[in-house]
Amino acid sequence: MKTFFRLCFFSFLSVCVPSLSSAQKSGTHIPDYPIRQGVSAPFAGFVDSVLIVAGGCNFPDKPAAEGGKKVYYSQIYSLTPGNTSKQWQEQTPLPIPVAYGASIETKDGLVCIGGMNNDSTSTAVFRIEISHSNPETVLISNLPSLSVGIDNAAAARIGNILYITGGNQPQQKKALYMLSMEQPESWKKLPDYPGKQRVQPTLVGTDNFLYLAGGFAFDSTTKTCTLSTDILRYDPSTQKWSVETSIPPYPDNTPRCLVGSSGVAYGNYLIFTGGVYAPLFKEAMEGKQDDQYLKHEPTWYQFHDDLIIYHTTDKSWKIIPHVAGMAKAGGVLLRKGNTLYMICGEIKPGIRTAEIPVISLSDLLK
Repeated sequence: MKTFFRLCFFSFLSVCVPSLSSAQKSGTHIPDYPIRQGVSAPFAGFVDSVLIVAGGCNFPDKPAAEGGKKVYYSQIYSLTPGNTSKQWQEQTPLPIPVAYGASIETKDGLVCIGGMNNDSTSTAVFRIEISHSNPETVLISNLPSLSVGIDNAAAARIGNILYITGGNQPQQKKALYMLSMEQPESWKKLPDYPGKQRVQPTLVGTDNFLYLAGGFAFDSTTKTCTLSTDILRYDPSTQKWSVETSIPPYPDNTPRCLVGSSGVAYGNYLIFTGGVYAPLFKEAMEGKQDDQYLKHEPTWYQFHDDLIIYHTTDKSWKIIPHVAGMAKAGGVLLRKGNTLYMICGEIKPGIRTAEIPVISLSDLLK
């Protein structure tokens, strides 16, 4: 499965409220990402007020539909949003080119975990920090490596504890791993999440719980793709998983799978967006699409452009449809204060974008 997924995944790839046009117009402009054509599946996050983006991959010479070769990047760029005199600054690169890893914002820096490139799956864990002596530059330090290579997983933080789960693990395992930043000696294996494997899920941490949303499993023997359309909750105090809720379907009851999606916490809210359209993705993974699959216009693939918002206390959903710039797979959704940032991603299988939409959260959750 892993080999097939590496070649194909990103190459294949309730209440309605008014649109966000006024909120979008009030957002802070971000210059396009400096890597030509943008990247998918990078590490990304804020360190204090500085936006850091690292790694990722794209097809720089020819599109995937024309047999282009996927290139992985080690570049790190930084930018301070709102500072109009600044542009993206290239920093010291990562030790290896890598994409499809997971990243977590911490008070000490952006932690980058696992991932893969053309050569291997990574066990490496790095922290990208802002230099105290020169705030214009970043430093890279090593943290304890994972015991196994993991790619296309998801990571989140509760307090000073880092977690990673889902994705491609050896033997299609479903382990949850944690690392304490107070004593970062080694990653500890915690209970597996229940049910099917979840590749490309979203993991969001709140003050007390982890929420694991979506993902897919692929059985290479039967060539069957199974999509997870629910959200699991992990309680660190009991070390137990439970089913939290189902992801609301589209208005025509087509399921949402949250594969290649991204999410953030905002108080008692979980905000998800982006990712693939379940029926088309399932057909592609199961080999039921024809040789024209990669050659359609972006709108044909129906990548998610809704914000779907879950209230963890009320157990209720709000759906804000058709938000400009959110229809991406492999993008990274970030929140800084009351503002959302969608970092790069692909707008159709194999075609990335350098645009970084910015959305104000003012009036969004009323």
